[in-house]
Amino acid sequence: MRCSQFLVILWMILSLPQMSEAQFPAQGASAFSLAGSIDIHIHTAPDVFQRSLNDIELAQLCMARNMRAVVIKNHYESTSARARLTNSILQSNLVFGGVTLNESVGGINPKAVEAMYRIAPDVGKFVWFPTLDAAQHARVFGLKNRGISILDGEKLTKPTLEVLRLIAQYNLVLATGHLAPAEVMLLVKEAKALGVRHMVVTHALADTPGLSLPQMKELVSNGVFLEFTYLSFISGPQAQLPFLQKSSHVSMEKMAAVIEEIGAEHIILSSDLGQMGNAIPPDGLSMIAELLQQQGISAAELELMLKDNPARLLGLE
Repeated sequence: MRCSQFLVILWMILSLPQMSEAQFPAQGASAFSLAGSIDIHIHTAPDVFQRSLNDIELAQLCMARNMRAVVIKNHYESTSARARLTNSILQSNLVFGGVTLNESVGGINPKAVEAMYRIAPDVGKFVWFPTLDAAQHARVFGLKNRGISILDGEKLTKPTLEVLRLIAQYNLVLATGHLAPAEVMLLVKEAKALGVRHMVVTHALADTPGLSLPQMKELVSNGVFLEFTYLSFISGPQAQLPFLQKSSHVSMEKMAAVIEEIGAEHIILSSDLGQMGNAIPPDGLSMIAELLQQQGISAAELELMLKDNPARLLGLE
């Protein structure tokens, strides 16, 4: 690298604004400490949709709250390179990324998974199966597009099996995205048989996937984590953002009841925030913890769901 290029990059890094808590005051009354916590589901800018924070702003805020790690997600592109760049700029190891297998990356595309990992093997961790382009998403929300299915009859498609082999080979995290219950159940079964060790059901209480309690119990018996999100709680007819009004509301009473039924050792709490107009992700994570505490969830259970379980999922034990 030429000296002039190095100086330009150095100037850009030193010119980055230092985010402070004062610039993003806490939304809500929660004072729950996030020290040591991990949020595995955050949407940041740049993105197709408007986001409340960019990658660097998010990382700075989470560092200020002494969080251990965050995972940035994008429905349309890989975030592993962005995670590595953010960590490099801020001299941290906080941020992780991944790839979502929607149409923009070729759908169920093993090459997209390979590229995501090879760009940043240290932080490229997550493989989300289809979300906004999933067939289940189209069915649930009445969309005209057919959507992506991972099934060929009653079997997984060949590209899906190839993706599972890569997840196993590189020790990545399988996240189920917006797949249908039948897809989730078969995917997990085949993934386990192929040696995938880290799996999580994306927003397990939401309409997508739309799982029953017996299905959730079967999944956790196979070593899969269930993700419960703050976004599921603020969704529903009374949501302040119109697109969230089409989704079902998941009450804190229901969330707490399922935690008690299934066991906190199988559950990960996350925010699924970043939407412009909603609380910023750290505030959402703090709020879900405090609200569950009000429902009788213990400090030890919260410790599992905010720290220990996501650390195991990311291989940070």
